[in-house]
Amino acid sequence: EVAFISHNEIRVRIRPGVGRDLPLVVKVGEKSTLTPYSFSYDPPYIEELSPDSPNAEGDQLTIYGGNFGPTAILAGEVKILIGQRRYDSNLKMYTEWVNCTSYMGLPIWQQKGTGTPYLYCTFPRVLVGPKDVMISIAGQNTTSKATEGADGRIDGLFPRCQAEYYGQKEDAIFRGGDYENPITLQLQPDRDMCGDECTLASAKCKDSWNAENRTHDREECEELKHCTKFVDMNEDLVNCTVLTREDEYCRPCPGGSTCEVQTQFEAEPISMEGYWRFDMPVSPENCGDDYNERKHRTHCYDVLPCNPAIACEGDNTCAHGYTGEKCDFCCDMMHRYIKDDYGRKIPNPECWAGNKQIKYFRQYGECAPCPSNPWMIVAILLGGACFGGSIAYIMKKKHVSLGIFSIGVDYLQILALLSATKTPWPQVILDLYTWLSAFNFNINITAPECAFELAYEDKWRMIMAMPALMLGTVFIFNWVMVLLNKFVLNKRGKDIYAHSYRAFGIAVTIMYYIYLNLSMTALEVFNCSVIELEDPLTGELVSDGKQYMQETNWVCYEEGSLQVFLIPYAFVALALYTVGYPIFVASVLLPPESARKCREDQILRAQDLGYTRKTNPHCYEHRLKYGKLYYYYKPKCWYWSLVVLFRKFSIATISLMFRANATFQMCMIVLAIFISSVFQVKWQPFMSMSEHEEVLNDHKEAVEAFREEQERARGGSVSQGQKKLQLGGDAKLERAKTVVAAYFWNYNSVEIVLLSCSILVNLFGIMFESKFLKTNSVSYETLANITFVVIVTSLVYVICVIWSEIVVAIFPGLDCSHIQRLMDGFKHNADVDLTRNRAASSDVGMELNDLEFSSNPIFSGQSENILSKEDEDRLVKSHPDYINLTNTISDLQSQLRMAKKEKMSMGKRQGVKLAVTKFKRGFGKPGPKKAALDDHDSVGGFDMAKIMDEPEPEPVPEPGEKRSSAFGFENPMRAAKGGAEGKKG
Repeated sequence: EVAFISHNEIRVRIRPGVGRDLPLVVKVGEKSTLTPYSFSYDPPYIEELSPDSPNAEGDQLTIYGGNFGPTAILAGEVKILIGQRRYDSNLKMYTEWVNCTSYMGLPIWQQKGTGTPYLYCTFPRVLVGPKDVMISIAGQNTTSKATEGADGRIDGLFPRCQAEYYGQKEDAIFRGGDYENPITLQLQPDRDMCGDECTLASAKCKDSWNAENRTHDREECEELKHCTKFVDMNEDLVNCTVLTREDEYCRPCPGGSTCEVQTQFEAEPISMEGYWRFDMPVSPENCGDDYNERKHRTHCYDVLPCNPAIACEGDNTCAHGYTGEKCDFCCDMMHRYIKDDYGRKIPNPECWAGNKQIKYFRQYGECAPCPSNPWMIVAILLGGACFGGSIAYIMKKKHVSLGIFSIGVDYLQILALLSATKTPWPQVILDLYTWLSAFNFNINITAPECAFELAYEDKWRMIMAMPALMLGTVFIFNWVMVLLNKFVLNKRGKDIYAHSYRAFGIAVTIMYYIYLNLSMTALEVFNCSVIELEDPLTGELVSDGKQYMQETNWVCYEEGSLQVFLIPYAFVALALYTVGYPIFVASVLLPPESARKCREDQILRAQDLGYTRKTNPHCYEHRLKYGKLYYYYKPKCWYWSLVVLFRKFSIATISLMFRANATFQMCMIVLAIFISSVFQVKWQPFMSMSEHEEVLNDHKEAVEAFREEQERARGGSVSQGQKKLQLGGDAKLERAKTVVAAYFWNYNSVEIVLLSCSILVNLFGIMFESKFLKTNSVSYETLANITFVVIVTSLVYVICVIWSEIVVAIFPGLDCSHIQRLMDGFKHNADVDLTRNRAASSDVGMELNDLEFSSNPIFSGQSENILSKEDEDRLVKSHPDYINLTNTISDLQSQLRMAKKEKMSMGKRQGVKLAVTKFKRGFGKPGPKKAALDDHDSVGGFDMAKIMDEPEPEPVPEPGEKRSSAFGFENPMRAAKGGAEGKKG
C-alpha cells in the first residue's frame, strides 16, 4: 500500500512479516529496478520469560516479545537455544547451546486468542545458574543474556533445582537465612547469613583462588573447602564457605535429608530427624553416582541414620545430652570439652547450659541423665553386697543350702539381659531392669562416666581384667594367711594351708556369677550390625551398608577403627572366660574319678554330713575347692552347672548378636529358655532340703556302704535295726510330696516357675515390638502394668522362698506364719511326717547330736504350734520309727539279761561290770556339740540305769516326756545307737 510517492521518494506500508535480506523491487509502470535491494524486517525481541526460574531438571518455557511473525507459515523455522557456561579440560569457559524443542509435537510458534504470537518450548536438563536465551525466527536471531545485579538479583533465565533436589551456580556460598523472622525477610529480602563459616585453614586459602585460571595458586589449598568474603545481613564481613566453582546439575537429595525450595538462595541438603549429614571428600567411593556431577566440589554429602535415632533432631543438631558427629557420644566427663581451630580446650556448647554442665551417660544404647549422686548408688551396692555376704557366711556356718539363692540370681540375670534388646520397653520396666542388672555385676549401673573421664575402651579393659584382679587378690590373701599361720599362729603341716582350698573355691564361685557379664562384655566387640532407617519421604531404607558396633557406633572391621583394635583382646577374653571357664568346669566335673567324688559328696550332703575331713575322708578337699559347682544338684545331675552356663552363654549371645532385629531376638531368647525348661522338667536336677530323704532312698547301697566303712574304721558294726532306722525308707515321704506347699517351695519347682516367668516377660516384649501397639495407648499401658506385675510377683515369690529357706534358719523367731496358717487345713500331718523322716536319715551314726533341722519352715519347725499335745502323742506312737525303737530296746534288754545270767552262772561278775562300763561308754565322750543332750540321764525317754539294773523291761514312756527333738522326745536314733553299742558290750 503506497502512502506517498514523488520523483525521489516512495513511502509504502508493507504487510506484517518476518525475515531478513528480503529482495525489494520497485516497479513504476512497465519499468522496475534492475537490481533488487535487500530488505529485512525488524528482528524478534524478548520481553518476558515465563517462568524465569524454571526447573533445571527440564521444564516448559514461554517466551513473550515481538516480531515473531504474523503466522506460523511466515515465521518459518523457529529455533530456541539455551546457552550455559561450561569449562573445558583446560578450564577455559565456553558456552554450550541446548535446544528448546516443541512440547508434545506442538509447534513452537503459538498465538493467543487476541492474535498475539508467542513461543512455547520444552528444554532438557540444564545446569543451575543464569542462562542465555537465543531465538531464531525466519533467519533472524536475538539473544537475551541473564545478568546479575549488585544486589545479587538475576535478570533473565535462571534455572533452579526444585523440591528434593539440590544444585548451585558458580561461586555460590553456603547461605543460611533467618527464615522464621518475617520482618527480616521484608526489610532485607535478598540478604541473609552465612550458613557455614570457613575454618581457619580454609580462611587462609581464600586469597589463593585464581578466578581467571579457576584454580588455587597454592597446592595445599586444593583439598580444602573454598572460602570467600561475604557481607551478611548485619553488614558484617565474614568468611563464608564456597559450595562450588562451577554451575552444576541438580541431584536428588540424599535419603534421610530434605531440600526445601528457598526464595533467597539455593538449598543444600538438610538432614532430617534421626539422620546426620556428613561432608565427605570428593571421590568415586564417597560420592557414588553423584561423583561425575560433583567432582568440581571439594566435598559431597553422605547422610546416615543416627543410633539411636532420637539422638539427632535434624539439620545436624544433637538432642539434649548428646554430642559429637552423628551424636554418637553422651555429654559425660569425657566430652565436656572440645578443641577449637587453634587447639585450645573450650567448653562443649552441646554439654553446657550457661555455667552448668549437662551430664549424661550411655545406658541401654541411649544417653540417660547421670544420677544426682552416683556415689550413693555405689554405697547402696556395696552395702547390699556386704549384707548378702554376711547372710551367706551365716548360712554356710549353719549348713543351709544356697541353691535357692543361685536360682534367684540366675533368673534376675536373665531379666537384666532383656534391657539389652531394642524392644521399646516402658520406662518403669527399664528402671526395674537397671536395678536388677546389679545381680549381673554390671558396673554401668554406677555410671562411672559421670564421675571420671573414662573412655569405653578403658572401661572394657577394666572389666576384662576383673578375673585377673580377683585371682591376684586370692593369691595374695592365700600367701598372707600362709605366713600368718606359720609364723604368728604357729600352725604346722596341712593346717598351714587349710584355707587355700576355700580361697580357691571362693574364686571359682565368683567366676561363676560374673561369667555372664564377662561374656557379654567380650561379645560386645563383635556386636556389629548395619544401621538402617526408613526415609519418611520415599519409604526407602537409608544406610551406608557398613557395620557399626552397637555400643559405641564405631565402624566395624575397618583399618584404624577402635573396634578392630579391641578384637585381639576380645578373642583372648572369649578364650579365657566365655569358653575357658566352661571347659575348666567340665574338666572338674566330667572325669570319672571327679564325677564319683561329686556324687559321693552330694550323698553325704543329703545326710548333712561331710563338713569335716573325718566325716568326708574321700571328698573333703574336693568339696572345698569345687563344691559350689555341684552343691545345689542331686548326685545324678552333678554336672548341671554346665547346663546353666550354656544357657547363660546362649542368651547372652542371642541378646547381642541379634540386637538389630528385636522381634527375632526375643523369639530366640524364648526358644533358649523353653529348651532349658524342658530339660529342667525332665531331669529335676536341684536337690532341695526337703528332697534329702528321696536322694538317700535312691542311693541306699552307697549310704549303707559308707556307714559300714565308718563303723569298721571305728572298730564296730552296724546292726540291721540301726540300718533300717538310719536309711529311713518311710512311705510317708510320698504323702509329704503331695503337699501343695512342698511343690511350690521345692527348688525344681521354683526354677520352673521362674523360667516360665522369663518366657512370659519375653512374650510381652514381642508384643511391645508390635506395630499394632501404639505408645501411650490404653493397650500399651495395660500390657506395661501386666509385665510389671509379673516381674514383681516373681520377685516376691523368690523373696518368700528365700525367707522361708534361709532367714528362718538364721533367725528362727521370724517365720511366714501367715502363709503357714493358710495351709494348716491340709498339711500339718505331712509336716510332722516329713520332719521325722528327715530326722531319721540325717546321720550315719556320727555327729548325731549335731543334727540341725534346717528344712523349710512351711514344712516343719513350728509343728508344736500346729498340733495339739494329744494329736502329737498319737502321731508319735503310731510312727514306724517309734515302734522299731520300742522293739530294739526290748531286744537290747533281753540280750542284757541273758548276758547277766550267763556271767553270774559262771561266777564272773567282774566281767558283767566291765560290760556295763563299756555299754555306758558306747555313747562316747560328749563333744561340744553333744553336751546339750548328754547332760540328760535318759535317751529317748528311758533311764539307762534302769535298763542295766532291772531284769524286766520298763514300760515305754509316753511321748510327751523330754521333748527335746523334732520328734517330741529325745532323738530315737541316739537310743538306737546306744542300744547297739550296749549289745556289743
